[in-house]
Amino acid sequence: MKTVFQNRRLIFALRLVLGIIFIIAAIAKFIDMTGFINTVAGYGILSEGLSHVYGYFVTWIELFIGCSLILGVFVRFSAIISIPLIISFIVANIYALVNAVGGSCGCFGTFLPMSHPVSLTLDVLLFLASLILIFNRSQDFLSIRQLLQKLKINSKAAIWVSRSLLVGLTLFAIEIVSIQSYQYFTLPHVTVLPGLTVIPHQSLDDTDQYLRAGKPVVVFFYADGCLACEEARPIISDMASEFVNNAGFVNIEYSQNPQAVSDLNITVTPNVLVITGKNSDGTYNVLGRFEGVINRDALQTSIKQAIKSQ
Repeated sequence: MKTVFQNRRLIFALRLVLGIIFIIAAIAKFIDMTGFINTVAGYGILSEGLSHVYGYFVTWIELFIGCSLILGVFVRFSAIISIPLIISFIVANIYALVNAVGGSCGCFGTFLPMSHPVSLTLDVLLFLASLILIFNRSQDFLSIRQLLQKLKINSKAAIWVSRSLLVGLTLFAIEIVSIQSYQYFTLPHVTVLPGLTVIPHQSLDDTDQYLRAGKPVVVFFYADGCLACEEARPIISDMASEFVNNAGFVNIEYSQNPQAVSDLNITVTPNVLVITGKNSDGTYNVLGRFEGVINRDALQTSIKQAIKSQ
């Protein structure tokens, strides 16, 4: 077993896999930073201010760790700082499972919605992989250090500076790619759903109006800059056109309506709720909840069921 974990090719593969996972997670968060911070706040563990700090800190640390592991630079250091990061993920997922916090974990933003049990399993595997890298001595195989040595750069200072510059340039390049991807997929940005009559900054008061009129309500929670939200817009618009006479449609921007987000336990965007009524204690009867990638047929079926139940 010891020989297996000292296999330099296995360690190289482990570095690549971990590095790719961390970089994908970081880029997904960069593209929808608002959505990720909202997800962190939705756990209810950190205050709103600390959620912002944690959101930005985690994203940059993940990017640094990913770049370092792939380049083979500061591998042990990156593995060490990944441990408290991964532990925070594990704690958050356990908290979510114990307290029945719904929605996606937010690990990969809206790019890859992931349930808390799946995320917890992945976090444990990442934790074990990081421990292997910390105590392994075969970290330099196919690394930048090997390349620099082949180029006959032997000065310790020169090697340290070169490695630092390479990590910095890689971080910069990936950040540029993230910004360009964000602009490509979200600009020009439309905040009003086509085909809908939208009251600016709608709230649950609008939902209550539809319910008093005897209509079920489709509530669409979105966040500015959210790629998956943009993809969901045409689906919501089509549903609004199809059921315009039988159901109400309310469009709520996540950050503008914290009370609605809290009341309906919204932890990820996009989030579509099919509501059929309101109870005497102020809670809503939610017939269907759709998070992340919205399934058109499933949403359509849920709306039809809600209309029949009225």
